[in-house]
Amino acid sequence: MLVHNEADTIESVIKEYYEKVISKIPGSEFIVAEDGSTDNTKEILKKLASVLPLRLEMKDERKGYARAFRDALSLPKNNIIFLSDSGGKHDPADFWKLYEKIKNSDMVIGVKTNREDSLFRKLLTRGYNLIVNLYFGADFKDIDSGFRLIWKKAIREVLSVPWIFPELVSSEISLRIQKKGFKIDQVPVSYRARIGPSRGLPLKKIPSAVWQVLLKFSALKKEISPA
Repeated sequence: MLVHNEADTIESVIKEYYEKVISKIPGSEFIVAEDGSTDNTKEILKKLASVLPLRLEMKDERKGYARAFRDALSLPKNNIIFLSDSGGKHDPADFWKLYEKIKNSDMVIGVKTNREDSLFRKLLTRGYNLIVNLYFGADFKDIDSGFRLIWKKAIREVLSVPWIFPELVSSEISLRIQKKGFKIDQVPVSYRARIGPSRGLPLKKIPSAVWQVLLKFSALKKEISPA
């Protein structure tokens, strides 16, 4: 779980994930990769780590989402990696829906359903998925979902090369894993309204971020497509 400036919600989110997922899996580890928060997120995490078995990775400087995410992916010791956003928008219990599928897949993506989002975000997501699928010949229903379960062998493949996308890195990970021939499953999961202000891309910056990704489509397609 990647965390940045989540002081308002991080305690309840971590406790919920621990109760519904981590505590039920012997030998699992709960990695929280904190990325240079400037509020009191660090203090809250330290307090939580004194009562819960958390593996904290905290930095003073801000790496930025792509670099912090990439570094976090190299940390897990176990062979199956569960990724989730830290904003409390997902129900941790939906992990078990993904878990049912992972034995026969290399990656299972949680597809957001019944989204409590603005119409603009919903339309933008739908349009983005449509464009990606058409361009890359894919069939993703929610390619940039931050709620997914992945075998480490698939993660190693995406960590062995530099990433191209400056934003929406989950999209690039999904495409790279697919083009390597790994099996991907997609499962509907719930998606709740966030408590407090969004820590993701502001609405006004989303079109620009998507456009920057679209500009790099050809470079990614050239790299991952067979000659």
